Amino acid sequence: MSERFDSLDRHYKNIEKLNMTTSTLFWVNAALSIVVFFVDDYLTAKNILLFVFTITTLAYFVIDNYLSIFKIPKVEDKRRVHLLTNSFNVPLDNESTNKYYNNELDPSLLKLGANIFENSLFAQRVTHEMAKRERIKVGIFIVFFVVALLFRTTEMELISILAQTLFASTLIPAYLRLEVLHYKNKAIFDCLHDIFLFHNQPTENDERLSAKLLDCFVNYESAKAYSGVKQDTKIFHKINPEVTQEWEEIKRNLNIGTVL
Repeated sequence: MSERFDSLDRHYKNIEKLNMTTSTLFWVNAALSIVVFFVDDYLTAKNILLFVFTITTLAYFVIDNYLSIFKIPKVEDKRRVHLLTNSFNVPLDNESTNKYYNNELDPSLLKLGANIFENSLFAQRVTHEMAKRERIKVGIFIVFFVVALLFRTTEMELISILAQTLFASTLIPAYLRLEVLHYKNKAIFDCLHDIFLFHNQPTENDERLSAKLLDCFVNYESAKAYSGVKQDTKIFHKINPEVTQEWEEIKRNLNIGTVL
């Protein structure tokens, strides 16, 4: 099999669709919460909008929590099994991948480190692009909120609506978790870069190397679990050729896959 294949793609596609749904519902809710303020004198229209707002808010709550509590953790558990299966060449399940992990190391703890090394490279690149998009979204709300505060004629009810949308919703917490995930993946990547740069030195014993690799593995998995962020598949495919080339250069420079 020469083409890249990942049996988990179908699960991630479902998550992408649900993420798109929650994003749409969020913007619908934000718009409705503001529109309701301007139709205060029209009781029938206001009641209809409030009813729609209630339904969309409930739908957002259900889908968002289903994703964060059940769907994403379940798929990430499967991904963890894939990672260990590839790293130690032990078939822990019936799922399969091809060209998802790209190094020629023998099954070992070192191969696990190389796989996480590659994953953290892609993860930091994808989350960086995602964070840039989220900064724009958060920035728009902050600008509207600050402008509303600056105008004394702005009614307090509208300010409270904007404040609730900005601070009481999942907008800022989700953005902060994304930034933290990006930072942690970058730290894990830098740590593994140093490990593979110096792991063949005579002063480096096996116990210390194993401990550091396991620490990176735990940090990588805990960062994903903490954030609950599903990395954008479209961004991954967009940057994949460029980052794949970067990974090949890293392997050559650090002799990953070369017998030392």
